[in-house]
Amino acid sequence: MFRRLFICCVAVLVWSGLGLAQEQPQAIPQPNEVAAPQPQAIPQPNEVVAVQPPPAEAVLVAPENKSTERFGGPDGVFRFVVVGDALAKGLGAGLERLTELDPRFEVVNRFNEGSGVARPEIYNWPAAIPKILKASPFDAVVVLMGTNDMRAIKVEAGRVEPGTPEWIAAYKANVDLILASIKDNGARAYWVTLPPMQNPEFEAQMQTIAALQRERVVSSGVALIDIRPALTNADGSFMLGDLDAKGKPRRIRAKDGITFSRAGNDVLANLVMGALRKGENVPELQSAKDDALAAEVQVAVALPQSTSPLFGQAGVDDAEITYEASALAKEVPQQLTPDLSNAGKLGLNIARNSLAQRFYRSGEVLGVPYGRFDDYSVSGPTP
Repeated sequence: MFRRLFICCVAVLVWSGLGLAQEQPQAIPQPNEVAAPQPQAIPQPNEVVAVQPPPAEAVLVAPENKSTERFGGPDGVFRFVVVGDALAKGLGAGLERLTELDPRFEVVNRFNEGSGVARPEIYNWPAAIPKILKASPFDAVVVLMGTNDMRAIKVEAGRVEPGTPEWIAAYKANVDLILASIKDNGARAYWVTLPPMQNPEFEAQMQTIAALQRERVVSSGVALIDIRPALTNADGSFMLGDLDAKGKPRRIRAKDGITFSRAGNDVLANLVMGALRKGENVPELQSAKDDALAAEVQVAVALPQSTSPLFGQAGVDDAEITYEASALAKEVPQQLTPDLSNAGKLGLNIARNSLAQRFYRSGEVLGVPYGRFDDYSVSGPTP
């Protein structure tokens, strides 16, 4: 009897221990009882894209262009090269996408992410730019650099530290060398200012750099494209994002607070291209039909070799229409102008130098492959 009682007591203790070891059931909320909200992750500063209107136009500070001559080379195409650091890399990519369907512009991107005005030992732009201009017939050079420039500059006497009078003089001299390398080789220069930076300390440094660049560029009579006002919030704060064409928020700056996102590089490219159009007196691309600079394109027509009628059909007032090779041969080649009014807005992923690009850029009508069933230049019995 005592033994059975002892076993029962042990069993009760074990069962109680197992019950305590289990998870406690959550309290069942009473009707109309509001559950306490769970704590949310605290957002990092400037991680939320503020709802801002699209950027305004860039400010072009340049000598007045009174020339009425057609811009660009003999073919009317304005060719320019983008040079600079990591910011220039993104700008060039955006300009390539922007001008892909615009036959009036061609852009080439030449950048070195670690380069700058103060670092000729990393990449010597005054020595590289003349070689670039001699290799291709560029009409202009677009310069964007400076994020790597708040550092010591090597001079003949040694190294001069940032902020000293010797450093300021050396920096201005380096800017002058870059400008001279462009102008002395027959190209026009467009210098793009540095955008706002997210880090306050780095922003102060870049404003110092930008002020020195502006002084030398404006005093040299070179065009300056000021993008800073368009990329700053109305209260003067750093603009992380804006609204796209559909009114949806988008992020235009990268997480480092220095470079741009893909969408931001497109915004930057639009700002720079708008200033270039003003500097070169080029109208906005609405439609090539309304553009006096639009190039006419001759369309080749494959003529059948047979002199017999191709086909006949009833025309207006039941008049028979017959198309013959001899009649077609007398036709004047059709003149077409490419209609690019909506091509750039389609968002098409068109490969460069492809047949599709030839069609959208120049309006070139591509012929039918020889011998295909719809190639009417091939005569013979119908199968």
